[in-house]
Amino acid sequence: MTQRSYRSIGDVLTLLRAEFPDITISKIRFLESQGLVSPQRSPSGYRKFYDEDVERLRYVLLQQREHFLPLKVIRDRLNGDGIPSIEDEGEADVEDIAELDEVEGSSVAPTPHLAAVTVAPAPVAARPTPTPRPTVADVVAALQEAPPAPPAPAEPVEVAQSAPVAPVVAHNDPEPSDDALTAEELAVQTGLEVADVDLLVDYGILRPGKVAGLTCFEPTDVAIASAATRFLAAGVEPRHLRQFRNGVEREASLLEQLSAPMLRQRNPDARRHAEELIDGLAQAGSELRAALIEREIDRILGR
Repeated sequence: MTQRSYRSIGDVLTLLRAEFPDITISKIRFLESQGLVSPQRSPSGYRKFYDEDVERLRYVLLQQREHFLPLKVIRDRLNGDGIPSIEDEGEADVEDIAELDEVEGSSVAPTPHLAAVTVAPAPVAARPTPTPRPTVADVVAALQEAPPAPPAPAEPVEVAQSAPVAPVVAHNDPEPSDDALTAEELAVQTGLEVADVDLLVDYGILRPGKVAGLTCFEPTDVAIASAATRFLAAGVEPRHLRQFRNGVEREASLLEQLSAPMLRQRNPDARRHAEELIDGLAQAGSELRAALIEREIDRILGR
C-alpha cells in the first residue's frame, strides 16, 4: 500500500499536540478561516495538509505562545517572508460553518470522517483523542481577530423542591385598651377635623396602632392632638409641627444610648436602674426645655 504524502486534520492534531497541548481541531479550522493556512481539499471535501502546511501551523502557534502576537501580525509576517498569500476560498462549505459554531461555543457533533481517520506512522506515536472541544487558547485566538460572540443563553436550572413549609398561624390581634379611640372619636374629643387627624398621622405627629385592621388612638395621642389643636387654631399647619417631633426623637435617641448597656443585661436590677435613669433624665430634659424656651420667649418679648 502506497503511503500518502499528506496528512488529514486528525493527523496534524496528533503531530502538533505533543508540542502544543492546547491545540484542537476547532483551532486549526479557525486558523484556516483567518488565512493563516490553506490546506488543499480532496474531491470529497476533506482537508489535505502537506509538510509546508504543518510547518506554517507550527510557526503560527509558536508565535502565539512565545510572543503573544495577534493573528494579523503573524499573517503579515508569513506573507512578508515570501510565503505565498493565501487566497480566500470563497463560499464556506458545511465543515467551515460547523467550525465557526464550534469556536463560538455552540455544540457541534463530530464530522463522520474524523472517526474513520487512520493515522499514518509519524515520529510521535499516535494516541486516541477525545472529541475536541474549544479551549482557552481557542477563545484567545478568536478574540484577537474576531468580535466576541454573544453569550449563549443560560441553561435552565432545575431547582430542587424543598419540603413544604407549614403555614404560619396568625395570632389574634390584641384587644384595644378601654380608652382607645377611632379617628372620628379623637376628632370629636379634641375638636379637630378628621382630615386634620389624618395630616397629623401623615407627618408623624400622631402614631396610631392597628387593632383588627382598625386604626386606634391611645390616651397619649389624645394629649398630643389636644396640644396640636391650639397650634392649628393659630394658623400653624400640621407640617410645621415636625420640628417638635424631630427634637423629641433626638432627645429619646440620647436616652436610648445612655440606657442601652443596662437594657441589654438580663439582670432585673440593671433594667430597674435603666428605668430610673430614663425617668430621671426625661424629667430633667422637660425642665431644661421649659427653661430654655422661657429664656427665648423673654428674648422675643424683650423682657
